[in-house]
Amino acid sequence: MSSRGPPVRILFVFAWLVVGGEETEVRLLAGNLDRARYRIDVVACFRSPNMPLLTHDQLTALGVDVDTTPYELSLEDTIDYLACKIPGYDVVISCQNVADIYPALDRIHLRPPLIEHGGLVCEALAGPKHFTSRYIGVCRSIRDAAASIMLGREQDALEIPSMVDLSEFDASQRLAMRASLGVAEDSVLIGWAGRLDPKKNVEDFIEAAALVHAHEKSTRFVIAGGPDAFMPDYALRLHALAKKFGLGGALIFLGDRKDVPALLSAFDIFAWLSKGEGMPHVIAEAGAAALPVIATPDNGARQQIEDEVSGLFVPYSDPVSVARAMNRLTSSPDLRKRLGQTLRSQVERSFSVAAVLPQWERVIREVIAERRKAEPTGIFKSFFQGGFECSTHRLQPREGEVSGKRLDMIAATRHDINAAADYAQLASHAIRTVRDGVRWHLIEAVPEKYDWASFLPMLTAARETGTQVIWDLLHYGWPDDIDIWSPEFVTRFAAFAGATASVVRQASDVVPFYVPVNEISFFAWAGGDVGYLNPFTRGRGFELKVQLARASIAAMKAVLAVDSRARFVHCDPVINVVADPSRPWDRQVSQGHCHSQYQGWDLLAGRMWPQIGGSKRYLDIVGVNYYHNNQWVHGATAIDVDHPLHKPLRTILYETYARYGRPMLIAETGIEAEKRGPWMRYIYDEVNAAADAGVPIEAICLYPIVNHPGWDDDRPCENGLLSAVPSEEGRSVYEPLARVLGEISQGGLTYSK
Repeated sequence: MSSRGPPVRILFVFAWLVVGGEETEVRLLAGNLDRARYRIDVVACFRSPNMPLLTHDQLTALGVDVDTTPYELSLEDTIDYLACKIPGYDVVISCQNVADIYPALDRIHLRPPLIEHGGLVCEALAGPKHFTSRYIGVCRSIRDAAASIMLGREQDALEIPSMVDLSEFDASQRLAMRASLGVAEDSVLIGWAGRLDPKKNVEDFIEAAALVHAHEKSTRFVIAGGPDAFMPDYALRLHALAKKFGLGGALIFLGDRKDVPALLSAFDIFAWLSKGEGMPHVIAEAGAAALPVIATPDNGARQQIEDEVSGLFVPYSDPVSVARAMNRLTSSPDLRKRLGQTLRSQVERSFSVAAVLPQWERVIREVIAERRKAEPTGIFKSFFQGGFECSTHRLQPREGEVSGKRLDMIAATRHDINAAADYAQLASHAIRTVRDGVRWHLIEAVPEKYDWASFLPMLTAARETGTQVIWDLLHYGWPDDIDIWSPEFVTRFAAFAGATASVVRQASDVVPFYVPVNEISFFAWAGGDVGYLNPFTRGRGFELKVQLARASIAAMKAVLAVDSRARFVHCDPVINVVADPSRPWDRQVSQGHCHSQYQGWDLLAGRMWPQIGGSKRYLDIVGVNYYHNNQWVHGATAIDVDHPLHKPLRTILYETYARYGRPMLIAETGIEAEKRGPWMRYIYDEVNAAADAGVPIEAICLYPIVNHPGWDDDRPCENGLLSAVPSEEGRSVYEPLARVLGEISQGGLTYSK
């Protein structure tokens, strides 16, 4: 068991995936960043039916998860989807001024660092910047535009040019590629490559080609790239223009290509005539192929090319000047070679992976390091807590039984008669806060008549030992005469909760803590969907979840009417359900399971079904329960920490806190046998990592703190710090776990130094 640092998770959020410089940048980052240190995922928010799938396929082939779920969602649902997805990442990078990102960030309580990446000046000037940790422009003018609206933070606007992977460019492919294009070796081939977008002025290339071809019939021309999805008519106009100029035998339209580096090796000259672009990535690619470039002095092109040194500049919208430059290069192989080699050297220095990748890594390190670290706020008396197993449910009836066996784990471990000694023994391990149970079935064995004999000794023990107790009011069990599905269940439980609060207030003047209903979501699944827990039904899980939430809300109202100081801890498992990569059709179902874990908390907070009375005030303290089997592949087995699909606990904690922004603790965690010590070290290290990212975890509760007999088979469950059977000297201690707790405590119980 290890808490070694997982890879930095980076989410690129695209407005759409087409074929362009930003898409190429992500592909090169995914292909060149150390995969042991970085993991890149992509989510795209919109797709038009005529958008090419080339980038999607290229990223998928590199092992990048390309999430297209938003394609089927409305704008509002996409924002909600991103608000759930974003907290699972260490860094978020938004591209194309994606409109959904800021509304999504606004809905979460803790945000990972946001890097905006811009390829156009208009993108840099658009939208707010208060959540933006860094703005990266691909050229100086874009950086300057972002800086102009980041007042007081101008230094957070950076310039990182688009990169080129020089290893992809192999001149030995030239002959084969030219043969595939039907171009003779002694013909000069002039090419253009990119998306067919009007601002790229491809018509100027065609008109210039016509002028050149009129005087030199052997010159050939290529246009590589598919239609712009938003302006498909432009491509049709270009085809018509080429036909008008009689270029049918001299100019080839190739459409989108996956093999641009190989294609460029076949060219002799490259032309790029845009107006209003950022830094054209394709100029750097042409340079990597050592091609001479004819370009307009547009924006970032002026940083890539020095006129007459590494390329030739021509005026905007001037096909005659373009043709003149083409003729000049066609007639001078030496000039072509000199310009191409000089541009190649410039690419090696400034635009290669070796030059650009470290700049990305530095920015990612910086924004992660700037996250504000968190510490416990002091809600609880001790950071480590002990949870006494207090389940009181009935088991499934066996053959011949009218009702199943009633469990009472407090009695089974003799904690009911040993509470004072147990609390005192835990104090010797610096554990002064515990979770414990109030057994409703004993206290209200007769309807609406309360017998506190089972509770008062425990309450007295807590007061006399100075132990802070979080009291579970309903831990899976209730009196036999109540129908859990009935309205009476809610009113009876609320009355019991209020009566318990009165007893607690009379016995102590400290602020009381309660768990109204333990594990609403898990309880509803186990008891209402799969028939594992009482009431042993199937297909009624959500109905039971709503009923339990109603009961919890009513109980909190009753408690607050007695003691307005009361605090409430709401415990439920946090889980991660993933689809097997070989079964991508399971993805939606697995995501549904993940989202369902929040329903109990959402009902209490009024985020879901507010008609049952939920409100933000009722979601007080969020208790997350986490064990070794809380993550699994849908339809398969649990996945351990070393599994490639395992999600770090630190990420799950971040996601949960980002969703609610409420105080949090690990309300249950533990494992059996010799893994107990390493498991607790792992949990503590993950809590430290979450705190480094800004998640304030108030406590870790070892649950159960005392070994106990198994629910179904009475087997000895060796998962506690203390033994199941007490003696006059106290319960025996599992020393390896005690040593881990002691080592951590001696370190000051502060988060990462």
